[in-house]
Amino acid sequence: MRVRRDVSSIPVRSASETWECLIDLVTGSGSKDVEQLRRAAGVMGSIITDEHPARRAIMLEGVGAQLRIYLRYRMKALEEGEKVDSITWNPTEGDWRMHVPCDEENIAWVKKSLAGCPRIKVFDVAEEDRADDDESVSVGKAEGSIVVDWNLKG
Repeated sequence: MRVRRDVSSIPVRSASETWECLIDLVTGSGSKDVEQLRRAAGVMGSIITDEHPARRAIMLEGVGAQLRIYLRYRMKALEEGEKVDSITWNPTEGDWRMHVPCDEENIAWVKKSLAGCPRIKVFDVAEEDRADDDESVSVGKAEGSIVVDWNLKG
């Protein structure tokens, strides 16, 4: 199962404020290796500023559902404001991995910079989304996974 959250970033929040908001969203009592998220702040600020998480989600896999976080920018961020819907579980409570999008031009230095944060993995923003094609993730249905989009309007 996948759950989506959309978070307003620049200009509603700075890149560093956005990263702090994401840390607050995905951590809580019992979280493991939170210091890796804090150490990644500078690199994540760059990724957030480059607006890659608008096109490709920051994915967190661990306890519970896969969490996909998309960032909103410019007018969309202003229209939606600062509200962030909380999640009902702590995805960093046990064994977890975060996958963050990066462009090909910067991926080498980003990987090198995150070498001390083994729970945070980088993927090329231009790559096909591996999770969309992964039929091994299923909940209650043999043919695929259940996707919960709390931001559906209409």
